[in-house]
Amino acid sequence: STAAEPFVPSRGDPAWNTGCDRHMAVHDRLDIIEETVEKTVEHLETEVKGLLGQLEELAWNLPPGSFSPPTPDLFGDGEQ
Repeated sequence: STAAEPFVPSRGDPAWNTGCDRHMAVHDRLDIIEETVEKTVEHLETEVKGLLGQLEELAWNLPPGSFSPPTPDLFGDGEQ
């Protein structure tokens, strides 16, 4: 007995066209998603730059010595 050959539709076959259409639809959708992600990243970059600018402005307006961060406990022994 011989093994059955796998079915490979040809270009003129409706099954091939359906598969090709689905493939193209997926690529079109991925292009839209990629564009949306790029726009979102650009928007977030703009927002972050704006927030950093506001923080810088606030930092310049603080009186000297009004903020002194604690020394980090690098060794975890509780001493600072």
